[in-house]
Amino acid sequence: MRYLCSLIFFIGLLSPSVYAQTDTLVLNTGISVQTAKLNEFLEKLPIRQEPRITDLVVRHSQINQRRRGFDGFRLEIFFSSGSKAREQAMRVRNDFNLTFPNIPAYLQFHTPNFKLRVGDFRNKSEALKAKQAISLRYPNAFIVKDVIRFPELFPESFEQIEQSEEQ
Repeated sequence: MRYLCSLIFFIGLLSPSVYAQTDTLVLNTGISVQTAKLNEFLEKLPIRQEPRITDLVVRHSQINQRRRGFDGFRLEIFFSSGSKAREQAMRVRNDFNLTFPNIPAYLQFHTPNFKLRVGDFRNKSEALKAKQAISLRYPNAFIVKDVIRFPELFPESFEQIEQSEEQ
């Protein structure tokens, strides 16, 4: 009985490793089998489309590249149109950078106002969370739609980790 139980235990232990196979395509190229099959299918699929559609796609990508960002939200913490509005905005920006060094601040001039907007938030919920933290220091802050910068894909910490692994 003890022999039978130990035999069943070892068979159960080894059975998942028997069925597990390494996919050499994923290991060598980084492409999964499903992706390779989909690419093969799409290459064989005839696509008929109006040439103007291709022109529109190219024009759309050119517009997005010129914008240097995408639609998102920021917090506006200061605006003024007085004679010393620029100096006041610069002081508020310096104060903000000292208080919140991780949140970027942008000074903008839209005639006749100087505006100080902070943050690059993809959605309104992120902006609301930041507004709660910022409103203690800047109670008049409000959320505005704006073109925000693209996020960094590889932050500096990732590059430092990569360099340390090479050494």
